[in-house]
Order: sequence, then structure tokens, then C-alpha cells
Amino acid sequence: MCFLLYYSKRYCIILYVIDFPAIFKPKDVENGWYDTWQRNKYFASSRTTNSTQEEKETKEPFSMVLPPPNITGILHLGHALTVIIQDVLARWHRMKGHPVLWIPGLDHAGIATQAIVERTLQHTRNITRYDMGRDEFTQLIWQWKAEKAAVIKQQLKTLGATLDWDREYFTIDKSHSAAVTETFVRLYERNLLYRARDLVNWSPALRSTISDIEVEDFVVNGKTRLQLPGYNSKITVGQLIKLVYPIKDSKEELIIATTRPETIFGDVAIAVHPNDDRYSRYIGQYVLHPIRETFIPIIADSSVKREFGTGAVKITPAHDRLDYNIAKRHNLPVICVIDEGGNMTDACKEFKGVPRFITRKRLMDQLSVRGLVKGVEDNHRMTLPLCSRTHDVIEYLPKEQWFLRCTAMAKRAHKAVANGELKIYPSEDSIYEQMWYNWLENYKHRDWCVSRQLWWGHRIPAYSIIHDDGKDNDNDIFSDSDNTTSWIIARSEEEARSLAQEKYGNTVNLRQDPDVLDTWFSSTIVPFATLGWPENTEDMARHYPLTLMETGHDILMFWVTRMVMLSLELTQRLPFKEVLLHGVLCDGNGKKMSKSSGNVISPENIINGCTFEELNEQARRSHAAGILSAEELQRTLRVNTKTYSMGIPDCGTDALRLSLCARNIKNHTINFDVDDCRTSKYFCNKIWQASKYVLLMTKEDQQHENVEKENLNDLDRWILSRLSWMVEIEGTKFGFRSGNSAGHSNTLAKCLEVSLRILAPVTPYLSDDLYVRLAKKGLPGFLSVTSLLETSYPMPYEFKHLRDIGLEERIRELMDVTNAIRSCMANVSKKSNPEVNILVNNVRDYNFYRENVNLIKGASKIWNVPIHLIESANDGNFNRMMTRDNNSDGDGVCTVQYMHTNDCSLLITAMVSGKMRSHMLI
Repeated sequence: MCFLLYYSKRYCIILYVIDFPAIFKPKDVENGWYDTWQRNKYFASSRTTNSTQEEKETKEPFSMVLPPPNITGILHLGHALTVIIQDVLARWHRMKGHPVLWIPGLDHAGIATQAIVERTLQHTRNITRYDMGRDEFTQLIWQWKAEKAAVIKQQLKTLGATLDWDREYFTIDKSHSAAVTETFVRLYERNLLYRARDLVNWSPALRSTISDIEVEDFVVNGKTRLQLPGYNSKITVGQLIKLVYPIKDSKEELIIATTRPETIFGDVAIAVHPNDDRYSRYIGQYVLHPIRETFIPIIADSSVKREFGTGAVKITPAHDRLDYNIAKRHNLPVICVIDEGGNMTDACKEFKGVPRFITRKRLMDQLSVRGLVKGVEDNHRMTLPLCSRTHDVIEYLPKEQWFLRCTAMAKRAHKAVANGELKIYPSEDSIYEQMWYNWLENYKHRDWCVSRQLWWGHRIPAYSIIHDDGKDNDNDIFSDSDNTTSWIIARSEEEARSLAQEKYGNTVNLRQDPDVLDTWFSSTIVPFATLGWPENTEDMARHYPLTLMETGHDILMFWVTRMVMLSLELTQRLPFKEVLLHGVLCDGNGKKMSKSSGNVISPENIINGCTFEELNEQARRSHAAGILSAEELQRTLRVNTKTYSMGIPDCGTDALRLSLCARNIKNHTINFDVDDCRTSKYFCNKIWQASKYVLLMTKEDQQHENVEKENLNDLDRWILSRLSWMVEIEGTKFGFRSGNSAGHSNTLAKCLEVSLRILAPVTPYLSDDLYVRLAKKGLPGFLSVTSLLETSYPMPYEFKHLRDIGLEERIRELMDVTNAIRSCMANVSKKSNPEVNILVNNVRDYNFYRENVNLIKGASKIWNVPIHLIESANDGNFNRMMTRDNNSDGDGVCTVQYMHTNDCSLLITAMVSGKMRSHMLI
């Protein structure tokens, strides 16, 4: 308890307030509320406490799934943005009486999780997964998952996320795995899944294919040294090498340009543009391969860029997408010269087994000695494809993989947006719709590689037939198989065995494909798998399609489009009705938050506060665990020194929520500064102080009066009329000094009650704590509820009867007058006891200003404000004031200026020691 004093010039009121802290303290306010919400089951979709049974049956459910965070680590601010946006929507719809279903979950994140666990293993125990074996390594990841899942769940609770925890899922748990298997089987049965040899993104460090989203384009502007996994020293990139290819039966030679001389062993042709006059006479001839000493053709292809290098390029189909397509068009052979580990293959003679970038240097030395290197450009700008998980340079390798045919599904997804069936927001400039169309148009011509060579993930439900010699012709996932292996696709090994015996007899042996499915494959079915699909559940009938998918625009192409494609194929319905996209979160300088930039912020550090030393220690622990590289650690320490040298103050969850919600989430990028959270905390304290003030100014005998029945003055009615816009506390303070304070206090109580309900979805902890405190004090209009989740969100129709447009215009005039006084008195000391005379020329205005003079006094802090009714400049009141001025004996010169505010004139006088010093007629 505390004593609060309210002082004025005329009197002092001492009020005794119980259980109302002097200031807003986030930790004290937020403590215990989440348990209260959970205990009262506010998060369950069946809970709609502010609706009647009839409303429950008629109001459409609002349903979402939380984009499942990866178990690679804890949540960062980017995750927090998604969580908070969704939670605001969920709380808002609950308060509007809608049944809300918001499903939480976690993504097993196959490649990302395996990469970080193996990196941690290497860093802490100096062993690899191969030293452990698949089973033991998988068990280690399950332990990792348990630890991270517990932390993430607590983070979500701290952020105030009203998720239905009874529906929590994990993308590799039993029920979801069954749905993934069913998806694979059905797609295969519809001839949409097939196995083939094709060029894929290959990560030598992971020894697996990776998806396009896991490939980062790294731009170098010339000769650059990079540290790559598996190399003791940095390798050189960004050079354009010019090599000599002698023309057959001629003394001429062709000069080609390449950035990858180490792949020369796989060259099968030299290509030029058909309209390039420099080389037209050579088309159809042959050149001598400088290493293999065989002849390869000179071909013409329109995809060759004449401006690149010399205009003549070597064609290495096994390791370049463009070359691969050219080879298919010209029926050229494909020679693989780099293996899955990034080393040279048997085709490279004495370089067999040598790492690719070491081969590059040795080969260059060899070719230089032979005079076959015509020059090296060190200023070549190029883009390197890097694996986002390992930062290794990816290779394009031809491999046997499982592919999903996308042409028909992409067309349906394209049409869904084009015909308006699926809405994508923001839609103002249609940028995301255009991205949608462009990506799907490209996707129609390229199938999706869904297999990965990992140990962590969904094992592909495909079983190969093992022959009498124990071979299945495809048991080595890196072999150059001829795709003659027979495969059985089934929901279980037992089902596969039964199908195989029907087809091949009782002696058939099976081996399950060791590969796993792309993580995106399992996450694309989240909208319906979480509702019980493939069963026809009650949840599917009631909540599918989902109402909304809210996520970052950066995964629109890789996740949202695929969810739409798979849902339309498997359920014949869209997975959701609308898509809401938010921007990518950046730091205060506009730089994307990432580990590589060293500017990632943990939500807990903002909520609880963190010293500079603690921030650095967190970074060092992450480095010790193998999560941050040495370079990432140094960048993080530099950012901490530059930005957080004074640490981060504790701001609380509501301040973080308010700061993120105050951003325009529709922007492509969203800049975030921790200082904004400090400002939001001050705002929360303002609400706290305003609530305390209303309680102080409300007498006990007024606490149960109905504000709607009060004989309110103009100011109170105006505040109610403008309730959705502002609460003008300062303008009512002076009114409490009069005997008619009930109207003021009840008006403020009404404004506060509505404001807390409006704020509840954004600042739930503060709003609930204040509302319940004030309701217990008996403040008028406050309901006796456990949480604002039991109340209704303020709707326009509730206040329609309070709206008074005419009164709003008059009060706006009053505000203009007050602002004019403030402006005129800016250079006049309040110690001079200034007097403001308001002259009006009609009775209506005279009465209006007399009734509302306290607003002018309170807002301008000028306490001498007489109101005068005059008919003209010859009026006696006007003449008397001018006489007072003319009789003054000051040492200044009196100045008269004329302005008009509607029908009102103001005479402002400054009195010093009883003598008039200046006046202004407005």
C-alpha cells in the first residue's frame, strides 16, 4: 500500500490507496497471468465466454496454425514478430465472440537441425555423426529436441501466446509422420512422384541435396579469399580464367573464359552464340581437350551470353544447370568429375580424391606451365551458391532422387489467386501476387526434388527389391544407377512386403530407401494434418480450410505456395482463405537480423533486460557450443559494443509487443530499435498512472453510478464522442476542483474501461492487471471478470449514440483557442500572473466559453481567464480594457494585432506588479 498525494494551489487531498503500486513494473504485473489464462482454458477453441450459445453456433470459427519454429535453437525477434501478430489476431477474435483455434507446433527441420547438432558435436567432442552411427546420432538429436522444445515453449508463453497447447504437434511425431507417409503414397499412386536422375543442389559438407531456399547467393566483386568447411586455409574465388583450346586440324585456337577450371575434366563441348560473328565459322568444328587429349565439338546455343568473358564457354553438364540443359538439347554426354564429398572422381586421373579447390590451384599451375592459361582477371564480379547451413560452396550434381511433378498443381495454385479465391495481403501494390505468379510459372517447368541424404527426418516410404546377389542396383545413393531398380511404395514395411510378394513371389527381400524427405514436404501438409487428416475428423469439418495464414513474405514461395499446391491436390480445397504477409525484421540501421551479421536479439533480453557483459557472455557460450563461428562471434561482440554498451533495460513483454505492433508490418522490411521498447514501456507506465489517477479522482459514492445517466457537461460529452480517438485527462483535472466532479470521474472511468479493452489484444498483461484491479475497486462500468478475454471488444455500434458531430466541432474551436493562447504566451513568464480576456460577440458563444473555461485554464495553465460579451469594438468592456492599457506606465511599447477565430476575439494581457506590460488582440 502507499500514500499518494495530489496537490493544487488551493488545497491538498490525501488519498489512501491499497494494492496499487506507484509505477508500472513489468515483472510484477506480468507474473502469474499466463497461468491464470491457461487455468481458465481461455485458449481452447470451445471457450467463447462472451458469447451466448446461439452466437457460438452462428459465429464463424477463426483458425490459424503457428508456423512451426525450427528446433535448431531458441526463438529470435523474427519469430516473436510472427507470434505477436498472430496472438493479437487471436485475442481480438476471441473478444469478438468467435471460437478461436490456434495450433502450436515445432518443425524437425531436417537439414538445419542435423547440421547444427553435428557442428556442436564436432566442436565439443571432436567427432562426427559417422563416428556415432545413425541410431545413436538420431537419439542425440531427440535429446537436443527435448531441450530446445522446452525453451521454445516457455518463450511462447512469455510472449503471451494464447495457443491451444492440447493440440501441440511436432512434424516428426507419430500422427504427423503417418500423414506424411500417406501423402507420399497418394501422390505416388497418382503418378505425381517418380524417381529419376537429374541435376540437384548438393552440399558436400552435408553430403545431401538441399532445397533452393537453403542456397544463399553470395556476391563477390573480384578476387576474394573464403574459409570453407574441410579446408585448413582460405580458398580463392572471384577470378575469371582464360584457357586455350586448340582447334582440330588448324593452327588456330579458341580462348574460353571460366571461373571453374577444376571442372575441365568434365568438359564435353565448347559453346558459342549462333549469332556471334567472331565464332560462326568454327561452329561444327572440334577442339582438343587440354587434359583428356580427346576432341570435343564446338556447338551453337542461344543461351550463351556473348558478353561473358570471350563469348566462348566450356560445357560441363554434370556441374552447371545451364550446361546441363544445353547438353540435353544437343545430346551430349554427362561426365561427373566431383563426388558427393567435394573431391575429384576417377575421371580426373592423377587428381582422383583431391579436394576440388586444391585441384583448382594445382591444375592452374600445370596448365600455366604448358602455356594454356592466357590470362587471369582478378576483378570479376560473380555470385557463388553457398549452403546456408554450412557455408560451403554447393555443387550441382546429377543424382538419383525422388521428384514431385508440379505442373498441374502449380497451375491450380496460380488460378486460385488469379480468380480471387485466395487473398494475399498486403495487396495495395500487388507485388506479392506478382511474385506468386512468376514463381509458379517457373515452377510449372521444374519438378521438386523431395529426397534428402540425411539421417534426421521422415524416411521415404519406398522399398527396393533386393536380388539374389544382395544388390538392389540402387543401394548406394551416390551411384550412377541406370534407374532399373524396382520400387514398392507402401505405408509400412509389412504392406510393402505384402505388395512385393503379390508381384514377385514369396522369396522377395526388401530394403527401405535410406533417404529422408525434404522438410518442406512434411511442413506443407501442416494446415490439414494438424486437424486429423487423412481421417474425416470433426476438426476438419469445422476448421478447414483455416481462416488465415500469417507469416513472413520471405517464405511465401517456398512454403505458402507448396501448402496451396498440396492441399488442392490432396483435399481439393485451399488450406486457408487468406494469407497475411509481414516484412523481414531488421535492426535499427535497416540490416537484416542474422547470425552472420551479429545483430540477432533474443526477446528475453528485451523483456528481462541484459547487461553488456551478459550479452557478450551469451555470444561466447554460443561459440563454445558450435552455434556461432569465430567470425560470427567477433561480429556479434562488435555489434554489442557499438549498440548495447550500456546493456538492454528490462522493458517487459507488453512493451515488446507494443513496439512490434506499432510498426507497419506490411512494409517489405521492418526496422526495429531496442530504444523503441523503452519508449513503449514509458507508454505503459502512462496508462498505469492514468488508471491510478482515475481511481484517485473517483469518490466512493460515485463508483456505482451510470455514466450514461449523468447530467454531463459539454466536455464530458465530447470526450465520450471522441472516445475512440483520445482520452483528454489534462483537460478535466481542473474540473475536479468544482463541486460537479461526478460527471468528470465517470467519463474518465468509461474512457479507461473502453481503452483497456481496446489495448487488451496488444498489451494483455497490463490491460488484464489494471482492469481486474480497478474492477475490484468498484470503478463504474468495470465488469467483475478474471480476464478481459471474458469481455467483448469495443465495437462502433456501442458508441453510436454518444457521437455528437456538432459538439466535436465546437470543442475543436475551443482547442484552437487554447493553442492560440499557448502560442501567444510562449514568451510570457507565468510568474507575471498573466490574464487572458476572451471577448465574444454573441450569447451562444459567451455561454459555451463560460461553461468550458476550465478546459482552457487547465490546458494553458493560465488561471485568470475572464469571458466578456461585447457587441462591437465600441463596447464599454472593450473600451475599459483599452483604457487600462493606455493608462499603463510600462517601459515597453504596446502593440495591437487583429486575428479572428470564428466569432471569438481574444485580448491577452500580461500584468507585472499590477501594471499592464503588453496586450494582443486576436
